[in-house]
Amino acid sequence: MLEAESLTKRFGAVVAVSDASFAIRPGAITGFLGPNGAGKSTMLRLFLGLVHPTSGSALIDGRPIHEWPAPSRKVGAVLDTQCVHPSRRAIDSVRWAAWLAGVPTSQAETLLDRVGLGAVAGQRTGKFSVGMRQRLALAIALVGDPEIVVLDEPMNGLDPEGIAWLKDLLRRFRDQGRTVLISSHLLAELEDLVDDLVVIARGEIIGSGSATAFIDRFQPQTISVLSDKPQPLGAAVIEAGGEVIETQGQRMEISGLTSIQLGEIARDAGIVLLGLTEERSLKKAFSEATAKMTDL
Repeated sequence: MLEAESLTKRFGAVVAVSDASFAIRPGAITGFLGPNGAGKSTMLRLFLGLVHPTSGSALIDGRPIHEWPAPSRKVGAVLDTQCVHPSRRAIDSVRWAAWLAGVPTSQAETLLDRVGLGAVAGQRTGKFSVGMRQRLALAIALVGDPEIVVLDEPMNGLDPEGIAWLKDLLRRFRDQGRTVLISSHLLAELEDLVDDLVVIARGEIIGSGSATAFIDRFQPQTISVLSDKPQPLGAAVIEAGGEVIETQGQRMEISGLTSIQLGEIARDAGIVLLGLTEERSLKKAFSEATAKMTDL
């Protein structure tokens, strides 16, 4: 488990992370989300021991990472795709990483095959595309067969096929019991992938836990309905304890009622519903949560 306890990091007068406390549960894919500049990368570096906290602690299974005798077997991380020398062949880059981690270098070819680079193992990485460098960095992160995988914006540079491949790989990690923490500012890439969320804005944690609970907190269910009699329907909704959020012609946005309740209200009032859609998404909840922090 990864756990932040009252974690704060200042760079001079700049507070990058402020009194952050949360836990990443084992065996799940957790999305670490926030706008650019929110403090995501700093938080990951605190867990990996690349920067030291001003106060508080960043723990991996109860210890700072430097207390683990073989950190690469505990955590594998991709923070930057510029992690190898451009003149070195891909296979040699992975072998070198394995040697540094104290694990057999013979697995390098298998790891490159695993990330889809087996056919270019002998090529020098300076000619690799951004997507190929992402895959190579992931192969290097996996040399220690880690229990925890930490990825910072791993889908940058991947085409749709590459994104689908990466999501499938991360789901397989989860099914093997590994913990995955994936940082991104692009929620659309993660909405169908993550089990849990940690959301950060302006260095402060504004939500953590299951994706469902986050949606419940920041984006209560709304219903978009199309009706032939919007005004009478609106009056009936209010009488039933619901709320009309917006009306545009025949379309209305309603909250405080379920779609079944709304259908019964329309039926009893003799109103025809021409269309009904439940509007509830992680994207909207994320936008609402981060907008509140931006307005502070």
